Amino acid sequence: MARLLHPAVQALLVGLAATALVLLRRPRAALATGLLAVAWIWVASSPALALGLRQGLVAPAAAPTRAGAIVVLGGGAIPAGPWSRSGTRAGMGLNLWREGYAPLVLVSGSDQAQALAAGYTLSGIPAADLRVEALSANTHENARNSAAMLRANGLGDIVLVTSPIHMRRAQAAFRHEGIRVAPAPAPDDDDAVLAASARWLPRREALTMTARCVREYAALWVYARRGWI
Repeated sequence: MARLLHPAVQALLVGLAATALVLLRRPRAALATGLLAVAWIWVASSPALALGLRQGLVAPAAAPTRAGAIVVLGGGAIPAGPWSRSGTRAGMGLNLWREGYAPLVLVSGSDQAQALAAGYTLSGIPAADLRVEALSANTHENARNSAAMLRANGLGDIVLVTSPIHMRRAQAAFRHEGIRVAPAPAPDDDDAVLAASARWLPRREALTMTARCVREYAALWVYARRGWI
């Protein structure tokens, strides 16, 4: 079902509908449907739409504040080189810990928590300062499981590290669990690329961002309906 939210899949389905109309000998309807498919993939691949959708998800930049723990959500790229020089979630979490924003680092997510913990250990974070939540499969479970671990450690406030587009939903999910959140979004390389691009010329990075944003808006609606935020 999530794949149906991707603009490329949507354009393909509309294109298949146009093909079916050709077979049904309805040339005008087929032409209009085909043009719709081309127009949608063009617009969805434009930096103008991608950045416009992103703007509705990203909170204004603010300096992180000190808290009881730094929570790093899995899902981002794991750095290949030194994490302290990385603009990824992993690098952001390490740098925040080194700068003293919190004494504890909690990594969350069944996909990457163990790898993040191993990388942090190699980067100098003592095992006593690490907590690993490796059972969660989505943002709701990230927040619920991490909140339980934080409360077990007597903590109720965090610096939250995730991607800028994901921050709105993640922050709301943690706050729903009674955790005070200071957002620390990790940089996204595509932002700078798209900001410097022609607004209406298609780019692969724009299509990727549009797809991510559409998924986030859909997830926000689902989370609100389920009472998770």
